[in-house]
Amino acid sequence: MIKSSYTKNDIQSFINDKLNSNIELFPVVEGMESQVYSYTLNSKDYIVRINPNLEGFRKDEYAYKYFNNDIIPIPKVVEYGKFNDTHYYCISEKATGITFEDSNEEVVDKLLPDITKIMVAINDIDISNTSGYGIFDSQTGNAPFNSWKDYLLDILNSYKYDWNKIKNMDYVDSNLIDEMIKKFNNLISYCDNVRKLRHGDFGSNNMLVDNDKFTAVIDWDCSGYGDPLYEVSSACFWSTWLMCMDKSYKYYEKIFGNEKNYREKVLCYALHIGLEELYENAIDEDLESLEWIQNRCKELLKK
Repeated sequence: MIKSSYTKNDIQSFINDKLNSNIELFPVVEGMESQVYSYTLNSKDYIVRINPNLEGFRKDEYAYKYFNNDIIPIPKVVEYGKFNDTHYYCISEKATGITFEDSNEEVVDKLLPDITKIMVAINDIDISNTSGYGIFDSQTGNAPFNSWKDYLLDILNSYKYDWNKIKNMDYVDSNLIDEMIKKFNNLISYCDNVRKLRHGDFGSNNMLVDNDKFTAVIDWDCSGYGDPLYEVSSACFWSTWLMCMDKSYKYYEKIFGNEKNYREKVLCYALHIGLEELYENAIDEDLESLEWIQNRCKELLKK
């Protein structure tokens, strides 16, 4: 997904018209898909985001309503709606701090037990009143797949993913894709039908830190039901890119590494992440990211 590039004045004018106010926007470190600004109104701080995906904002609202607690701090969504014909806006209360990704090594080391506690608390949320596996829908809380393996194997669904098109691109290593799919299929038999809540993009830039404490878990658009070890695999995949993910992965391995078929499952999920990232970045023609992703996938295949 290509991030929008509206000017600060465009967004500021829209928000002032919407709120009948005269606020000033200030830039905030942005995520991968949203333009993000902060503002103050009536002595309270807010975040405004612009994104083409309304469902992501609805998922944040759902997460605040059902998952927010003393261990899992989630900012309250105030309102969302149409920005124009192609994009949506979302206003939420602002949490203080910087991202876990931007924290220094000393802070990351100190917070490893806390981030693990938050991840486990997310996994332990009661989801017995919902159904399905995979990414859930914000309107029902239900997910579309009958099993965890069905969700994982959907990455090979030819109706959704045109892998032949991707393999024929000049900047894509087609042999790598074949090797990844073969290894992925060999490992999937180790994956149990576990059904727990998972954030889906946990850690790094989706955790805010202030005064050596986590203040918010944000961006719940990828949240769904399945094996929580998938979050460990995400840390594994990005461990050579980000210091915080490298340290998180090594810490998680100490805590969860004795689980049955741990290494097989973590590698299977890491390859699943790699296939998704490879596909999306090839479609977007993000050649710099694609080169890194393909090299990382080659490293994973050597494990």
